[in-house]
Amino acid sequence: MSKATWDSPGVLLAIVLGVHVVAGFTSALPAIHPGGDNAAYIALAHSLAGNQGYSSLWHPGAPPHTQYPPVYPGVLALLILAGAKSWTAFKLFSLVTTASATAFCFVWVRKLHGPRIAAVTALLFGLAPGVLISAQWILAEPLFMTFLFASLWLLTPETDSPRQRTGSGEASPVRPRVVLAAGLLLVIAAYFTRSAGLPLVVALVAGLTLARRWVALGAFAALFAITVVPWHLRAGEEYIGAFWMVNPYAPDLGRADLSELVQRVLENLWMYATGILPTSLAGVGGPPGLCLGLILAALAVWGWVLRIRERVGVHEIFFVLYAGLIFVWPSVWSGDRFLLPIIPSILLYSGEALGKLLAGVPRWRPRVFAVVAAAILLPAAASWLERAGEASRCRVGVLASGPMGCYRTGMTEMQAMALWTRERLPEGAVVFARKPRLFHAFSGHAAVVYPFSNEEGRLLAQADSMSVDYVVLGNWDRTGSEYVVPAVQADPKRFCLVAQLRAGSEPPVSLLAITSPGADDPRVLADTGDGVPSCLHEDWDASPSLSAMASMVIPILSEK
Repeated sequence: MSKATWDSPGVLLAIVLGVHVVAGFTSALPAIHPGGDNAAYIALAHSLAGNQGYSSLWHPGAPPHTQYPPVYPGVLALLILAGAKSWTAFKLFSLVTTASATAFCFVWVRKLHGPRIAAVTALLFGLAPGVLISAQWILAEPLFMTFLFASLWLLTPETDSPRQRTGSGEASPVRPRVVLAAGLLLVIAAYFTRSAGLPLVVALVAGLTLARRWVALGAFAALFAITVVPWHLRAGEEYIGAFWMVNPYAPDLGRADLSELVQRVLENLWMYATGILPTSLAGVGGPPGLCLGLILAALAVWGWVLRIRERVGVHEIFFVLYAGLIFVWPSVWSGDRFLLPIIPSILLYSGEALGKLLAGVPRWRPRVFAVVAAAILLPAAASWLERAGEASRCRVGVLASGPMGCYRTGMTEMQAMALWTRERLPEGAVVFARKPRLFHAFSGHAAVVYPFSNEEGRLLAQADSMSVDYVVLGNWDRTGSEYVVPAVQADPKRFCLVAQLRAGSEPPVSLLAITSPGADDPRVLADTGDGVPSCLHEDWDASPSLSAMASMVIPILSEK
């Protein structure tokens, strides 16, 4: 038995994972993400765990869900069945999956360049601010990266190297059938975790074709038809249609034409190269970030060109397809979470290009690589320490006010109102809310976002068509004052005030009932004033429960 040394693969991997876990744990905000995706994944998992199908429980009528692929919610459902009920439990699972993604990044790169380069690449990836941020949210990216890197590891032959040709008449190494089959399954799992896994599917098909692996290609085609086609028939064009919109959050702007698509690509290229890449990888902004991003992007492109001149495999095809995908999709979706899956590829190709540049001065290669690695690691470590301090300060607010406790009071007021309505609104009530999926997670009631429109009567028309009973007017952002207040002022008799809650110095959050048009509503008190009348409800306490707010247990996963 050989003695383990500091540079043996197992020791290097343990060091990298140790650094990542410590950094991820200490820098993770204990609060939950203020967006709705986290709550949506929990609701979908709750639907699966409760044998309610794959349904959007937050939406009126709980329709079949067609947007997010089901693998990640399915894994969360298993955690629920195993007893997970708190936001913290699911956030810790995200850290587990970023650690597994880092581990598979290591073993994959080790096949290409050995354990030392693999350790540096995995360390740069595992300590990247973008990766550490993804380790604290309940999102599908960490699990997607785990499946992606694991599939690339299995689909990369043991003897693979940039000098080896594939698809040019030279036979590629024979992979064991079990390993190949596992790789094919992981590609399907990646696609069913995030729809952005489509480039990996296309890359696998192209790679198997170039390698003339006809049996494997046929098996994958059959597997794809059995699993993916039914999902697409169920989902329709909802996701694809949003992809081609000028702005998916403003459908009225319509579909992008060719000139708008070209402009979108150019904007995304510049945004990713000069902003998102350096901040995601090293936490560097401003002129230093611009220089670092442009250098890495240029080296990565050159390294990719050098690689495809030697061989074309699954990874080479995937890299260019995935990069093209994130460059062409709506810029409002652009962000670090979408760049993370190709950060190891960028590091890999950049390193190979830099090695080519330094081929004539072998003495300088280790020093130059050390300087480049330090230029990334040192600011990344500084970003980690800064975020660790922020997480420590946030913990105080979360202990006092629960999962929204380190955000503005307008956000904690929404949490307070949602918890307050959990016990008080009738079953089956539908609510207009700024963040309907989060509102559902705290209240259990169906919710939809109110229309972002100042068209006269638009809010009430949508409320009547969808049988919306209540509207939350809060201080989450300016949309309440811009869209809800004018609707109330235009027709105050269609509303009555249920309750107001105040969690800070800002104006209180209000819950308004939307009354029936042209008829007396039993909820409305007799009020002849010109303002919004009050609602008639018995035993309604108008104060939020601070003890209920402080709990990290997810209300929809607990008994009332």
